[in-house]
Amino acid sequence: MSDYDYTATYSPDDNKLRLYAATRLPADLYARVKDAGFKWAPKQELFVAPMWTPERDDLLIELCGEIGDEDKSLTERAEERAERFEDYQGKRAGDAERAHAAVAAIADNIPFGQPILVGHHSERHARRDAKRIEDGMRKAVRMWDTARYWQQRAQGAIRAAKYKERDDVRYRRIKSIEADKRKQERARDEAAFYLKLWTRDALTLEQARQIADRCWLTVLRNDGGGWTAFDVLRPDGERYTACPAWTVEQVVDVARRVYPSAMARCERWMAHYDNRLAYERAMLGESGGLVADQFDIAVGGRVRIGAEWLLVLRVNRKGGRLVSVTTNARYVPVRGVEEIKDYREPVAEEVAKLKKATKLAPLCNFPGEGFRAMTRAELEKRYHFIRTVSATAQTGAYRTQMVLKGGGGLDCHNAVGVYLTDTKRKDPPVPELDDGPVQLDRIPADVTPREPLPAPEPSKFDALREQLREGVQAVVAPQLFPTPVELAERMVEIARPGIGARVLEPSAGTANLLRALPGVVPFAGLKQTAVSVVAVEHHAGLARALEQSGLANTVVCADFLQCTPDALGLFDVVLMNPPFENGADIQHIWHAMRFLKPGGRLVAICAAGPRQHEQLKPLMDTWEDLPDGTFAASGTQVRTALVTYVNAGSQPQVMTATETVSV
Repeated sequence: MSDYDYTATYSPDDNKLRLYAATRLPADLYARVKDAGFKWAPKQELFVAPMWTPERDDLLIELCGEIGDEDKSLTERAEERAERFEDYQGKRAGDAERAHAAVAAIADNIPFGQPILVGHHSERHARRDAKRIEDGMRKAVRMWDTARYWQQRAQGAIRAAKYKERDDVRYRRIKSIEADKRKQERARDEAAFYLKLWTRDALTLEQARQIADRCWLTVLRNDGGGWTAFDVLRPDGERYTACPAWTVEQVVDVARRVYPSAMARCERWMAHYDNRLAYERAMLGESGGLVADQFDIAVGGRVRIGAEWLLVLRVNRKGGRLVSVTTNARYVPVRGVEEIKDYREPVAEEVAKLKKATKLAPLCNFPGEGFRAMTRAELEKRYHFIRTVSATAQTGAYRTQMVLKGGGGLDCHNAVGVYLTDTKRKDPPVPELDDGPVQLDRIPADVTPREPLPAPEPSKFDALREQLREGVQAVVAPQLFPTPVELAERMVEIARPGIGARVLEPSAGTANLLRALPGVVPFAGLKQTAVSVVAVEHHAGLARALEQSGLANTVVCADFLQCTPDALGLFDVVLMNPPFENGADIQHIWHAMRFLKPGGRLVAICAAGPRQHEQLKPLMDTWEDLPDGTFAASGTQVRTALVTYVNAGSQPQVMTATETVSV
């Protein structure tokens, strides 16, 4: 394998190692790279490790000879990632549009309000279409959700990169790296300490056992973990049966190998952390540093943190460097220096209030009731603490030494006061007259609130989602036989509704009769005023479809036989295709005749059976037997007739809807 087949880089922005391979890795090398924690990134065509380690560094140096600097910044990588996510989003959005178009194509083949006709030859096909529509809707919504997911991932990738470049975030990252470096320093010092113990001159077996009891030095690996120096140096009667016995010299030889190796590893980690700290501090300085670095923050001043100006009660430094401030915040008083966004110099009045609020009560020494008398030397030999006693009407606030009574827990209820006999007596102060406790106010900052993100505009896919929540309803209407279009148009021509006429359709069904009326525009939402239509439909699903279509001014979801002229009023025209089962058409036509105005016209379809000839035909003005098979397309071969009735000015003498139709 050539020395130029592999290239390695390191990026201090994300602390990741990357391996670029010009060719496919051999199986054994791929296994080594994978075991080292590298993963293949197919879109970037490289192997990437989540963080730097000495072992990964050694592997890349072995393969590539050196590790170069990564050319692309974190922001550039985030932008490339966002572009990939946007590509995914575009593909899924296209899938969603195609799925939505497929649903619309199936739905367009179904006439408005067309129910599933039970027993009709179209029932199986209609049910299959309903299932395909629901599946297509689910697919469209799923693809749309996936498209929005990738869009949000693209936006999140850019936000994450910008977040990591913020000054406060970089400062916290510096503190985290410093903490990691201190851990490695402690580990190195500990290894050096134990190496010194193990390698001292004339080390005896007893001394070696004492050292082994203090440290955890693994000297021999096994399937279950490993035997430690403590295990192999134990006496024969105390040692595990499977554990071998070692001499002190054998253990020391292992210690001479293990501890220098551990110290060298710690040194490499520390050097790595030094490099990262140098980079992060340089980047922080290049951006102008923290806001707090611009001010000489002092006690009594105010710092703006979030939307409040907080009073500084204490300035906390480490190594001469400001690290945090203690404030009068309600819940989290100690705030990191990176949280400070602005500063105000101390004001004399606030400084005086602060001194008064933080002033300690005097430490008193006097013989009180239940106090124990002792010398200071005796006090130092016992657990003791100082307790602050609140002011009373007799004395002001003061502090006093406390010791435990003996037994019980470490609390004030198990403690008594102390009078030091060899210390000058100091009695509690007299009560002071003041205005009560000092209030250290928090002042609201004039910060422009972040504007909420605008709510996304509802899309057609959101409408599909809502429809899926309610369920794609398959309307099942037994004994429903829609009026053929040609017959509906002929019935309207016979009825001749005039301008402004009131029209009643007492069995509206799929609205074929209403669609044939003049001045009615299907799916227009609001109709023209040529006619005024009242539609009655018992089936709730069909009634909802009628309301949405706009084919009727008023839609009544009820059994027509339960409706009355008082509720619906009288009409100029009644157009109807009533149900035929068990002579129901006779009852419906009789009942509809009661809704006609004087001179009003009823045009209806009825079965051409003997009962209809006997009970309906004598009342009708015209009776026309329709050709056989007129309703074949609707799934029935029943013989039918087209009848008309004109109200001559008085109510006809017919049976009411509640009376029984004779057979």
